[in-house]
Amino acid sequence: MKKPKTIKKSLLCAAILCSFNGMAADNTPAENGAEEKAVERITVTSRKKEETIIEIPMSVSSVSSTEIENRNYLDAQDLYRTLAGAAMPRGQLILRGLSGGNSAAPGTTTTFTDDVPFAFTNLADVERVEVLRGPQGTLYGSNAIGGTVRVITNKPRMNEFELFGSMQIKSEKNVEGYDDSLSIGVNLPLIEDTLALRATGNLYNDQRPYVNMYNGNQSEAQGNFIRTQLLWTPTEQTDVILGYVKTEYRSKGSTLGDTSKPGGYWRHDYTPDENAPYGYEVDHAWVECDENLIRPKCILGDQNIADAPEKYMVYNLIDGSYRSETDLVTLTVEQDNIFDIASMTYAGSYREFKDGGLDDWSRLDASDLFRTWIINDDFYDRTTHELRFQNIDVNSDLSWTVGMFYDKVNQPKNPNVQWQYHEAGDRVSASTLYWWGVDATQTGLDNFGTPSRNWNSARVSAWSEEFALFADAAYNFDLGDMGDLELNVGLRRFELEDYSHTTSAGIWSEDNVITGGEEDGYRKKISVSYMPSDNYSVYTLYSEGYRPGGNNAPLAQSCAADPKAKDRKDRYTSDSIDNYEVGFKGSAFGGRFNFATAVYHIDWTDVKTSIYMDTCGFSYTANGGGARSRGIEFESTADLGYDTTLVFNASYTNSELTEDNDAISGKAGDEMTMVPKYNGYLALDKGFELNGKPAFVRLDVATYGSYFTHFNTKDGDEVPGYTTLNLSGRYEVSDDVKLSVHINNLLDSEDISYQRQRSRTNTTTAQTYIDFLPERNIAVRIDYTFF
Repeated sequence: MKKPKTIKKSLLCAAILCSFNGMAADNTPAENGAEEKAVERITVTSRKKEETIIEIPMSVSSVSSTEIENRNYLDAQDLYRTLAGAAMPRGQLILRGLSGGNSAAPGTTTTFTDDVPFAFTNLADVERVEVLRGPQGTLYGSNAIGGTVRVITNKPRMNEFELFGSMQIKSEKNVEGYDDSLSIGVNLPLIEDTLALRATGNLYNDQRPYVNMYNGNQSEAQGNFIRTQLLWTPTEQTDVILGYVKTEYRSKGSTLGDTSKPGGYWRHDYTPDENAPYGYEVDHAWVECDENLIRPKCILGDQNIADAPEKYMVYNLIDGSYRSETDLVTLTVEQDNIFDIASMTYAGSYREFKDGGLDDWSRLDASDLFRTWIINDDFYDRTTHELRFQNIDVNSDLSWTVGMFYDKVNQPKNPNVQWQYHEAGDRVSASTLYWWGVDATQTGLDNFGTPSRNWNSARVSAWSEEFALFADAAYNFDLGDMGDLELNVGLRRFELEDYSHTTSAGIWSEDNVITGGEEDGYRKKISVSYMPSDNYSVYTLYSEGYRPGGNNAPLAQSCAADPKAKDRKDRYTSDSIDNYEVGFKGSAFGGRFNFATAVYHIDWTDVKTSIYMDTCGFSYTANGGGARSRGIEFESTADLGYDTTLVFNASYTNSELTEDNDAISGKAGDEMTMVPKYNGYLALDKGFELNGKPAFVRLDVATYGSYFTHFNTKDGDEVPGYTTLNLSGRYEVSDDVKLSVHINNLLDSEDISYQRQRSRTNTTTAQTYIDFLPERNIAVRIDYTFF
C-alpha cells in the first residue's frame, strides 16, 4: 500500500474546524508562552487531486477526524451548523441560499462517500469531511448546484492491528429516555504489505420529544450500519479496495410537532336505518372548543393520556412509521503509473435500496372521523461507474484530469408502491360514502377483492440513466518573485434519459401513464487564481451546475380541480445554475491566523421545485422561473497562544425570486425560503494538563437569522432567529481511553428550528408543523482503543 502523507499537528490545531484546518505553518518562535509548533499543510482532494486548501480556487471547508471526535459529531448534520453559509432546517444541507421552493429538502447539494455518490453521513471511523461550496457540475455532476459534501473514511492499514470504538449516552431535558450510540471497529492485517481488512459498525437509538396524546406513544428512531473494506495491494503501484456497506433505519411516531388551534373538531352522528347504505344514515356536526387550546387538548379535554410538555403534544389516530435498508457494494482501483504518463482511478458501486412505512391520512383525508392510512413499499437498484485519468508528473506546470461517469437507477415492476386503506365495518363504510361522496368499500371489493383497500399506485417499470464525459485542466505560470498564476478550465458533457410506466386505480385516480424523455448539455467551469506567496491566494471563478429533469406521477382525479394542477406537466426539465465568485485566502503571523472569504453571485434558471396541491394532498415537480442569490462567506482561525484557539465563521445571504412563480405562490423579489440572512459561529478552545494528562475545553456559540418556510407566508411560516451556547470538554484518561462531556444549549433557550403551516386554506384539520431546537442536553462519550 502507498504510504499516506504524514501530517503533524498539535492537539489544538487538529481540533480546529473550517477551511483552514491545518492550512499553514512554518516553524516560528514561541509567543505569549505558547509552545513552538510544527504544522504541515493538510491536503484535500476536492479537485480529485491532492492539494492544500489555500491552492484550491473555490470555497472549501475540511473537518478532521480529531475534530469529529472532540466535538462529538455523530453525523455530518452535526457539523453543518458550524459552517459559514450553511442552513439545514430539517437536516438536509442547503448552501448559498439555493432552496428553490417550499420544501425543506430541495436536493440542491449532493454527498459522495469515498468517490461514490452515496449519502452516508454517519461519522464513525471517518478520516475527514470536505464541504465544497457552489456548483460542482463539471467534476461532480448533477444535484450539486449548491455544493458537494465529500466523506472520506479511514482505509485499511496493512501492518497494524487495531480494535477500537466509542460509546455515548445523552439525556435531554423534558424528553423521556436516553439517546445512545455504540461504535466498534477492527483493522486486520491479513497478508503482510498485501492484504488488510477494516470493518466498522454502529448502533444508535434516538428518543424523540413528540408524544401522541391519542395513545401515549413517544416518537423514536433506531438505526445501524456495518462497513467493511478489503484492501489488496498486488504491486507497489496498485491498490484495490472491495467495500460493502449495509445500513438499516427504523422510526415510529411524529418527527414534527403541531401548534394548530382549530377551535373545534368534526363529529359524525349515526342513525340506524335498514334502507340506508350499510345500515346507517350519517350526519356531521362541528364540536367547538376554546380557540386557544392546541388540538390534543381541544379533542381530549381534561384527559391526561401521557405526561409531556404541551409543545411536544400531538394527536394522531395512527402512529406513522418509516423503514429503509441499503446494501451497497463498491470497488475502487487505483493505478499510480500508466506508461509514465498518467494515473488511473476507477470507483464503481452497486446498491439495492428498500424503503416503506405507514402514513396516517386520517386527519387530512377524513378529518379524524375514521381511520385511513397509506402503506408504502418500494425498492430500486442503482449502478455507478467513474473512470478517470490524471497526469502523473506532480512537478509539471500542466495538470489535467479526464474521465467518464455512468449512473443508472432501475425501478422494477412493483404492484405495491402505495395502498390506501380505511377501517372495516359498516359505520366506517357509511362514513366514507357520506364524507368522500364515493363508496370506498365497494371500490375495494370491485378493484382489489377486499373492502378495506380503496386506492393503489403501482409501477410497471421505470429507469433513469446519466452518462457524462468530463475534463479539467490547470496550467501554472511561474511569475518568479511575483508568485504563481493558475488558469483552470473544466467541462462536462452529460446525456440524460428516463422512462416511466405507472398505473393507479381506486377512489382517487384511474390511470395508465407512460412517460419518458432525453436531455443533453454541457456544464463549464473556469477559474484564475494568483498566489503571490505560499501563504496567500486570490481567485475568481465561474462555474455551472444542474439537476436532472424527469417525469411526474399521474395526476390524481381528486386533484383535477386544484388551482395548481394546471401547471403540472408529465415531464420537467433540468434547471441551470451560473455561479460567479471571487475569493481570498491567507495565512499570517507564521500560520497563527488563517482566513478565507468568498463573495458570490448566482443566477438560477428553470428552478426545479416541488409543488404541493393543497386541496388533495398530492405533489408534483415543475420548473418554476428564475432566482438569484448573492452573499459573502468568511471563515477564520487564530492561535492566541497558551494553547488557546479562536474560530470565527460568518456569512450573509441575499437569495430571492427574480420572476413571479404562481405554482409556489411566489412573487419577484420574495426572499427564498429556508434561508437565513446570516449565520455565525464562534468557538474558543483551551488546552491544558490535568493530572499530567492532556485535556481541553471548548465554548462555542452558533447564531442564525430568521427565515420563512413558505412563499405566500402565513403566521406559522416564519422561524425567528436564534442563538445557542454549547460547552464541551475532553480528558485523556490514558493513551487508550478518552472521556468527554458535551453540554448543548447550555442556557436552555427555547427556540424554533422549523415551522410551517401545511395548508394555505384549510386551518381546521391541517397541521401547523413545528420543530424545536433541542433543550439543554448532556452527552457523555468514551472513546477507546484496545490495541
